[in-house]
Amino acid sequence: MAGRNRKSVAALPTLEGVVLHEGWCVKESGGAFLGRTNWRRRWFRLLQRKDATILQYFRGKRDTQPAGSVKLDVTYCTRQMETKDKSRPNVFAVGPVFDDGSTRTYYISCPCQQTMQEWMAVIDAAIQGVPEQAHRRRQTICHKFSSSRKVQGGSETLPRQTSAYLQREESLGSSLGVEALTLSSSRPPDNDGATFDPSEIHHEDLSDEELLEDLEDEMESGDEEGGEGEELGAGERRRARHEAATPDSHLSPDARLRLYENQRWRMEHWSELCRMAKTAKWKKVDTHDGVTLARSKFGRGTRGHAVIKVEGVLAADPATVYQFLQLTTREGGKLDYIFRNELLLDAIEEEPKASLIYNQFHPPLPRISRRDLVALKMWVPQFLTQSKESGFVMVSIDHPNAPEPQKDSRRMHIGPSGIILSPYPGPDGAVHTQAVILMQLAFFGALHRMLKGAYNSGLLKLGLRSTFTHISEQLQRFVELVNM
Repeated sequence: MAGRNRKSVAALPTLEGVVLHEGWCVKESGGAFLGRTNWRRRWFRLLQRKDATILQYFRGKRDTQPAGSVKLDVTYCTRQMETKDKSRPNVFAVGPVFDDGSTRTYYISCPCQQTMQEWMAVIDAAIQGVPEQAHRRRQTICHKFSSSRKVQGGSETLPRQTSAYLQREESLGSSLGVEALTLSSSRPPDNDGATFDPSEIHHEDLSDEELLEDLEDEMESGDEEGGEGEELGAGERRRARHEAATPDSHLSPDARLRLYENQRWRMEHWSELCRMAKTAKWKKVDTHDGVTLARSKFGRGTRGHAVIKVEGVLAADPATVYQFLQLTTREGGKLDYIFRNELLLDAIEEEPKASLIYNQFHPPLPRISRRDLVALKMWVPQFLTQSKESGFVMVSIDHPNAPEPQKDSRRMHIGPSGIILSPYPGPDGAVHTQAVILMQLAFFGALHRMLKGAYNSGLLKLGLRSTFTHISEQLQRFVELVNM
């Protein structure tokens, strides 16, 4: 039952809608976790629903859970990129008409110029609210390229550059475990493609996912609990439920819903986050390039919470940083990575406003089962804290309307985690922001052991430090645009 200050939201999302266009492309990704950009092959689908146009991308053609999606509206547009601007040919961008410093721009590389123009035409037609024009525009482009081929002699043979592109995408697809790319012989070539030499791939050029795979291969395979890739038995599922016990698990469903509405209860999690950041016994303190990393513990074996802290200074006042983080972590924002594909279970409208969500995660690692999460997300403005601090907190809950854990997944647990913002003296009397990111995460099983291994090897430290730097850089761009 929805309370006075809670907005109930529909249950599981469906795949209903009209597919306007779909196909294989290569998307630019990364740039945050390890400070580098990677191009990854994805199955793209443009979907028209009653109330929205959605651009989705999947790791595999038959996947039902998108790796990411963006809701397109009139504030978005497409534009073609010059080859010199990106390292790949036939690249177009999907992003805001006017850069606001918070909304993400997607860069997509196509196998040929015609495919790129088809995608741009269909997306623009859908954004303009006339999706019925999409098919006509695609036909026009196909006719244009077909006529061009006839004028040039009507050859149906793919040139060497395009063949090299396809071989490259086949290689990318194989490494990610997705289907091979096929291209109809009627599809025209693009003469501006670039050749690819497989010998140019080096270990240091691997993506963070591939680096983690290398790390996992070096560690003991399998799991002490019977293998991550296998379905969990009844006893293991009971233990998994015990591992993921939350502060509200012992309450009745109605009592839980009432508890979420309790402002004092919600603020207790914020207080616990602040207390943990200040009083925990931190070990392995490491400061580099102005960013400090430390850990408190990693739990016992493959169980318990990993408690990690990242701390640094952001060159803007706390109110600006707070606004920036709110905007960039929403759907389609530049920092929405860990919040994508969330299912909203409930929304608390009373301050501090909160979202009660469910999400699934598919670690791109062999023999690692899915993880899912039920959590409360809450932004805490400064006027509620009775101090100079503000920020964001997230904690696991046991919402009665959340989907039940599946046999092939494990429910992870988050203790009070988030970001704490407080004033920090900057140069020339300016006010900057001390940002403390605290994570209390329990993935359980082999994935938890891998997290510890990644931290000890330095890989996770590198990722966290580069993520903080990425946030700082995006913040500076946001401040520049706001002050224009």
